[in-house]
Amino acid sequence: MFEIVSARRAFAGGAIVVALAACGSEVEVETTGAGGESSVSSASSGDASVSSSSAGGSGGSGGLPAPTCAPGEAAIVAASAGKIGQVAVNHEGTWTKNAYSMTVPNSHTTYVDAYDHLGVFWIEFESAQSHFASTSDGTSFELHDVHGWFPQPGSPLVTVGRSLLLGDAGEGSTLAYFDPDALDWYPYPEPAPFDLTSAVVREAAGTVLGVGIGPQDELCDTEIFWVDGGGWTPPHCRDDVMVFLGIEIPVAPPRAAALPNGDVVVVYHENYATIAATRFHDGVWSAPESITLADQSLELAVTATPGGDVIVGLSTGGGISALRYVPGVGWGEPVPIDPMGNLYSAISAAPGICGDDALIAYSAHVNDGDIEVRVARVRGGAAEASTIAWFGGYPGDISITTRPSLRLSP
Repeated sequence: MFEIVSARRAFAGGAIVVALAACGSEVEVETTGAGGESSVSSASSGDASVSSSSAGGSGGSGGLPAPTCAPGEAAIVAASAGKIGQVAVNHEGTWTKNAYSMTVPNSHTTYVDAYDHLGVFWIEFESAQSHFASTSDGTSFELHDVHGWFPQPGSPLVTVGRSLLLGDAGEGSTLAYFDPDALDWYPYPEPAPFDLTSAVVREAAGTVLGVGIGPQDELCDTEIFWVDGGGWTPPHCRDDVMVFLGIEIPVAPPRAAALPNGDVVVVYHENYATIAATRFHDGVWSAPESITLADQSLELAVTATPGGDVIVGLSTGGGISALRYVPGVGWGEPVPIDPMGNLYSAISAAPGICGDDALIAYSAHVNDGDIEVRVARVRGGAAEASTIAWFGGYPGDISITTRPSLRLSP
């Protein structure tokens, strides 16, 4: 559902110095088509909402069709830079920017809880105290301190599924679940047998499957029967799948996405310009399928689409783009999203809402020292982006999570 971007960008992109710009003001956003540039003009309204505009035709010729949202469809985005963090919420097609501010965030992630609330979980930079804030539609948030789980500051937080997170509390990668009665987070007692870089819920199997990197840089996986309260399986490492970690500048580690049919797809780097996908189906991993990119890539984000494909968001030297991977078929053509992104842009992806295949949140350069957080709608072979937040320095982390319709079945 969600892919976290680590703070190594502070190494790759320079020191992060931030001053949040224009807090509380409204902007009029002209959305981009695939590869187009956006035009942003400031206004002095006190209204904190901005709706995505769109034009007919393909992304390359002016935009996507307007979102068509069912009741309750929503998305939450959180971005942090230095000691400042901002949250934006899309409820049924309308973005509310500056919906909430995180206090001195060090690591953070977004999620959907057992009540279908949108949430953000973060660890404070100096105190190491964890907090979470939740909302139904972005108009108001409930803030709580975390007393049952103590993930370490600086360690990545990963959203695994509904009310389920992954973090390092000092003993390695540990799952934590949200208890709606206690209004708190608690760890599963047994840590994973190795450090996990991504994990997903396989709902039909009642398991969580985690992936990471072995001692020889090989791709490894392990599974836990979460529903039955079982333990993690012994590590399964693949000598035929070697993961590229980067030489002097690191790249994103393996990311996993759970498909609606219960399969899992893992995407990883083979080198700076080549990524590969392997699928877990009926208990067996497929041979990797690779694609060579036109530009080098450091960051990637992976999500399943509601239709069962995989969308990979990429930060490259040529900007932000999306790739579609169809299990059993292979890779499609790149979809340009935004030339204002670059190798060091933070990026995150989530399943689409309101008729779209996926949403990709990312950072984009607009002026010297000015950064915009944008969200791209990806539908078919086109994309369109809107600006939802502004920073005076590079976001170290960006997280996006989506909520499907709350419409009840008859």
